[in-house]
Amino acid sequence: MKELPRLWRFMGSRSGRGFLLHLGLCAALSVTVGYGFYFFSLNWFKEHKSNEKIIALQLVDAFVTNYSAIRSQFGKDSPVPASFRAHAIEAFNKQNGDNSEFRLASVGRPGREILTPPTDAKMAETVEAFAAMPNPKPISEMLNVNGELMFRTVYPTVAQEQSCVSCHNALQPDKPQWHLRDVIGAFVIDVPMSPFLRTITWQSTGIGLGLFLALALAGLTISMVHFRQLEALDVSAAKLGRTQKFLDTIIENMPLSVAVRDARDRCYVLINRTAEAIFGIARGDLIGRRAHDPSENEIAKNLFPLADEALLTQDLQTIAEHTVCTPHNGPRILTTKNLSIPDETGEQRYLLSLSEDITERKRAEARIAHMAHHDALTDLPNRVAFVEHLTRSIDAAAASNVSFAVLSIDLDRFKEVNDTFGHAVGDDLLRELAQQLRALAGESYFARLGGDEFTLITPIGDQPALAEMLAGRLHAAVATDLDLNGQHLRVGLSVGVAIFPADGTDATTLLNNADAALYRAKAAGRGKTRFFEIEMDNRLRERRAIQQELSSAVEQGELRLHYQPLAKIDGEVIGFEALVRWQNPKRGLVSPATFIPVAEESGLIMQIGEWVLLEACREAASWSHRLQIAVNLSPIQFRHGDLPGLVHSVLLETGLAPTRLELEITEGVLVEDFARGLSILRRLKALGVRIAMDDFGTGYSSLSYLQAFPFDKIKIDQSFISNVKSNPQSAAIVRAVIGLAHGLDLPVLAEGVETKAQLDFLAAETCNEVQGYLMGRPHPILEYSELTGCNDAAEANQLTA
Repeated sequence: MKELPRLWRFMGSRSGRGFLLHLGLCAALSVTVGYGFYFFSLNWFKEHKSNEKIIALQLVDAFVTNYSAIRSQFGKDSPVPASFRAHAIEAFNKQNGDNSEFRLASVGRPGREILTPPTDAKMAETVEAFAAMPNPKPISEMLNVNGELMFRTVYPTVAQEQSCVSCHNALQPDKPQWHLRDVIGAFVIDVPMSPFLRTITWQSTGIGLGLFLALALAGLTISMVHFRQLEALDVSAAKLGRTQKFLDTIIENMPLSVAVRDARDRCYVLINRTAEAIFGIARGDLIGRRAHDPSENEIAKNLFPLADEALLTQDLQTIAEHTVCTPHNGPRILTTKNLSIPDETGEQRYLLSLSEDITERKRAEARIAHMAHHDALTDLPNRVAFVEHLTRSIDAAAASNVSFAVLSIDLDRFKEVNDTFGHAVGDDLLRELAQQLRALAGESYFARLGGDEFTLITPIGDQPALAEMLAGRLHAAVATDLDLNGQHLRVGLSVGVAIFPADGTDATTLLNNADAALYRAKAAGRGKTRFFEIEMDNRLRERRAIQQELSSAVEQGELRLHYQPLAKIDGEVIGFEALVRWQNPKRGLVSPATFIPVAEESGLIMQIGEWVLLEACREAASWSHRLQIAVNLSPIQFRHGDLPGLVHSVLLETGLAPTRLELEITEGVLVEDFARGLSILRRLKALGVRIAMDDFGTGYSSLSYLQAFPFDKIKIDQSFISNVKSNPQSAAIVRAVIGLAHGLDLPVLAEGVETKAQLDFLAAETCNEVQGYLMGRPHPILEYSELTGCNDAAEANQLTA
């Protein structure tokens, strides 16, 4: 397809038209040669075959004559020569049939024949014609016999022997009598012409076509050579024009200012479009004019800075960043290269100036540098800039032996603002607070590290008094409501302070200790300021050590699962809750209250939660009794990853029936992101597993969540159960929750049942299920092998063995 345009060009050229004429001549010549070969072959066939058949018949006559001469030697009963010849022809035809390449017949004259009359009128006419001839000669011709084209040779049969005449006259006494030298009939040889005509037709067609193709190919070759020569001439003719146009287009559209002037008369020779745009000039008014005209001095200086020096040195001259003032676009930053161009004699002929406008690039670099060191939302310095500044401050303070403080600041109740009013309002709040706090910080270096976390480096001064005064100002700034688009919002600050050099002599230590103080301030309540103390560092180190050791607990096989029974109110065990334990080689058995918060904060809860789910389902699938297995889920697992996909894959891997798995969640799953949490719960429910709300009653929106999602069970927190006999308010709450659940047709499980009195109270209130030390403590599953049926299975295996 790509050659089609070239083919059309060829056909439209003189070479193509000549080739078409050549094809016409080739076709005429090929037809003439093929036609001539056809007729030549046909004439050759007639002549050759006629002579061939006549000679054959003459040989037969000679044989018959010889036979006549020696016939007496064969006895009186030997056949007469004519009969002998007729019988021999008949035997030949019988042997060869109709499929031979020729057909032989011996026929008599019409009315006088003995055996075979002429087969058609033309044959009879030819035989009679022989009788009228004084010296008959064989005749060969082509004719149509019964719709078939034949080449026929008719050879006259003359009565040469008296014995033959007498024999024939005796056999046909009632017919005209024969005499010596009478034409008594003829030999006829019919050769079908169709095979031969078909052959010479194909041969003549092949010769004509071959000749046509050979001549056409020769003509095409010559025409293509001629066409290429013509094209080469056209290309050469157009090349200069295209090159000139190409160069003009390139120069015109170069993103550089291109200007050329004559080195001798200083006339402007070339100015491109970019030069017009950069310098605000009209090249039509300049080209051809001299550059030293007084009115053009400023333009010449801008287009060709240091032009005289470039002509003098005759080398490439590079002028780094320099500023020119343009009438339409103000100051622009350029880089320029000047080059003098000599002519063929070596004399300086032109001066070329290339200028690049780098104003926008410099502005972009400045913006990128600013963005790399500033927060996009608040335009405060970011963590990178803060660390650099802190490092410089440490070096300066160490050299001067002075002190400064680092304040780590976190907003209180900011998450509530995001959840209640949306992230857009939260962003507005951060921008507004950033402006206020930056104004209050004064000479302090104020930065945002991310989220609602800010930090501040105080000026050098009396510490910790200066840090305490700044912290007080910051607290006071957020003590009143902020009015954002009609929304009255209030947040607080928690501040942690670390002082150089008392609390650290490097950036990492100061930041970590300030964060430790902040953690202590948030733990003490909102709106607090805490200075770093050595105990904070110890607690922080201990927390990091636990996190480090916990990161390898799954791989090292240090985690264990203990199982606590879940029972109906009548004491029948219906399942177990899987509870994770950590058996640390150094620390011993670590309480979940210690390592679970660390795991959730560090993200390790994802790995631990997956391990707990897999191990609990695998264990439950091995039980003989189909008891329930309950597994706790962390809100972190809802935040990251594909929790429904994980549960589905675990069920498939372990073979546990989905209806036996109960997943326990707290309302924190729905508090953080209600829409996402609700969507994940619905996907889990679609798998066939059961969903239970754990620690019901300890939050503030549990009732709304019961309305939003069809939970399978409610678990009353043990803080209410422990006081049902001593605290009327706890008893009333438990009674109300059970009544609410029954109204919603939900089973209720009471946690932390430790006494018979508590069990009796729950039974009286028609609680459905219970869990606690009274029914069983958390133990390895082997402790409950009788309940799971593992002992029965082991005994059955032993009996089978």
